[in-house]
Amino acid sequence: MNCSYPLINRLAFYWSYFFSKTVMLWFEVKRPKFSMFAYEMLYSLRKFRNPSYMLPSPFATDYVETIFGKFTIRPHTVDMSTVSPAFERTDLFYLIGLLKKLNDKEANILFLDIGAYIGTYAITVGNRFRNDRNLGIVAIEPALSSYRSLEKNVALNGLNDRIELHNVALFDEDGKSLGFQSDPEAAVASRLSPATQGKNISAVTTTTLDTLIGGKARGYDAIVMKIDVEGTETEVLQGGHTVLQSGAEVYIVVEDFTDRKIVSYLEETGATFVTKVSPYNSWWKW
Repeated sequence: MNCSYPLINRLAFYWSYFFSKTVMLWFEVKRPKFSMFAYEMLYSLRKFRNPSYMLPSPFATDYVETIFGKFTIRPHTVDMSTVSPAFERTDLFYLIGLLKKLNDKEANILFLDIGAYIGTYAITVGNRFRNDRNLGIVAIEPALSSYRSLEKNVALNGLNDRIELHNVALFDEDGKSLGFQSDPEAAVASRLSPATQGKNISAVTTTTLDTLIGGKARGYDAIVMKIDVEGTETEVLQGGHTVLQSGAEVYIVVEDFTDRKIVSYLEETGATFVTKVSPYNSWWKW
């Protein structure tokens, strides 16, 4: 397996994690500074005890503004952690750098935020490249509650004409009925499931990346995908053969710590490992 996480990248991540939460937060969060700082300290303490746990906010905060954008959030949920400037910071900065490099080449770029949640990645990219019309942005989120927050946040940042939104579940086949578990108040991740009934589970009908994007991919020089779908990353890519073989350069940042099978799949299908700058995700080129 060639997906390595060099020591220098590990050290850079932990330094960024500490510095962004203790120092930079005071400059990068416009409001609410004190609640965000208190929450980040509690969140980090709990993370050190259990790295997979996401602590719901103890505060009734429903709005956060940072250097990356404006966000409405659901009080007493994990939303507050995802809109913090410290959230997946090293991966987000790597993404911005990659998009800037491609943009400097005057490439036509499509950014796909697959598993957009309430919009952290899509809105950050939308605000950073607001006037670059050669960059298209598509945000995809299957959970209806999160999607409604995503819609609000896109509008709040004045990005309705920049970000195309889809409330769908991507999978490896069209028209399959699956359950979708989503509970932003609990420390569990959203995920697709064979079951369609139960607590916090709603039925969704799947579609594929090819059905959603399909031939449009041929109009781009580069496609950059951020895929965070809690274990169904492989199925998303299996449903995207037309997109992956469109002739565009394809870059993928994929969550690999939830289910390592995605790393094996990428290696077996000929993707090239690029780098790993956080414990959560890895970067690949197709």
